[in-house]
Amino acid sequence: MKPESLAVIDVEVEPIDNPEPEDEETWYSAVQIQGLLKLSKAGLQQSISKLQSIYGLDIQTLRRGAARATQYSELALKACKLLNAGKLSELRKLVEATPAATSATATGALTISEYTPALDRRIAELNQTATSNSASLNQNVQQLLAQIAAENQAAQQRDADLDNAEINAAQNRGAARALAVFQAEQKAQAEVLAQLRAMKLGAES
Repeated sequence: MKPESLAVIDVEVEPIDNPEPEDEETWYSAVQIQGLLKLSKAGLQQSISKLQSIYGLDIQTLRRGAARATQYSELALKACKLLNAGKLSELRKLVEATPAATSATATGALTISEYTPALDRRIAELNQTATSNSASLNQNVQQLLAQIAAENQAAQQRDADLDNAEINAAQNRGAARALAVFQAEQKAQAEVLAQLRAMKLGAES
């Protein structure tokens, strides 16, 4: 028995691509990042604003979404940690290593090279203001001390004048009494002399 011929059917099979999973950046909700950074909502917004305006980070690399759906990137988390910890040198390195950071320059944000002079100017302005306020305060204190000294001197002078017035008044009262006694004695002597003259004239007559 002759075996049946078998038909061979070619089937094209497309290869199945198995791309390696790409590393996706982690994004955090507002509540999550506030908890990780231990910041209030206002504190978080202030930190994000500094990263954008001072360090020139693109807001799109820090935050996405709106309202309650707002999310914050891993970069925002790292940058805020360094900013709040005062590790500014490490923060600058992180910013310089972020490619998207330069895009914020077009919006007028300060670049890293502009940040230091701007900060120095601000520090100089604060020092100048503090020095001016200190000089003004010292001048006011000196004026107040001079006024107090003048008032004390005037009070001492008034006390001295009052003492002199009381002494003069006492002296005047004593002089008045002495004058009255002297006048009384003079009057008495005059009366005695008058009586003696009268008696003499009576005897001669």
